[in-house]
Amino acid sequence: MAVSAPEIRAVFFDIGNVIVRFDPKVVARKIAWALRRHPVKVARYLWSSAAIEAIERGEMTASELFALFRGEFGYAGDYRAFRKLWCDHFALIRPNAALLKKLARTHKVYLLSNTNDLHYEYLRKRYAFAGQVHGAILSYELRMRKPEPRIYDAAVKLAGRPAGECLFIDDNLENIEAARRFGMQVIHHTPGHDLKAAFAKLGLLG
Repeated sequence: MAVSAPEIRAVFFDIGNVIVRFDPKVVARKIAWALRRHPVKVARYLWSSAAIEAIERGEMTASELFALFRGEFGYAGDYRAFRKLWCDHFALIRPNAALLKKLARTHKVYLLSNTNDLHYEYLRKRYAFAGQVHGAILSYELRMRKPEPRIYDAAVKLAGRPAGECLFIDDNLENIEAARRFGMQVIHHTPGHDLKAAFAKLGLLG
């Protein structure tokens, strides 16, 4: 006899490519153009080095990242220009942001994201979704990153619900599988995936 999943009481949204569109390749090209460096070299350094790990864990400050850009890449712009270069590449996924807003009226809704202080502050000021949720689990604040089990533990403790009553939406399969192993219900949100239909199937939209 099939056992039905527990009713969902809390929903956790990843930010990148769930609420806002973010393409690392495009970002690397924009930064490479500003630095007058080859995009592949910039991408390799940004996404494969310890720098992103450190800034998303809150182990590197924004000013230290700025100094790194100046030292490693010879970046000549001022801090204001650097902040714009680092942050100005997100686009709101409006249907998903609308779903978050609607769901927050009937459920506890949270953010669960690997991010850094510059990006989150930029998004918080530019878009409404950060003010529509009931809380956020942000890697740089907690000094832990998905897919570490302890970040999901922090999430369910914030919600005050058992893991099985919590739903997590993410575009990264490794993060999804880690949340599933922790006991959360999950949605793997890929390009072209209909999040509204997935919510309706789970009975979240009334």
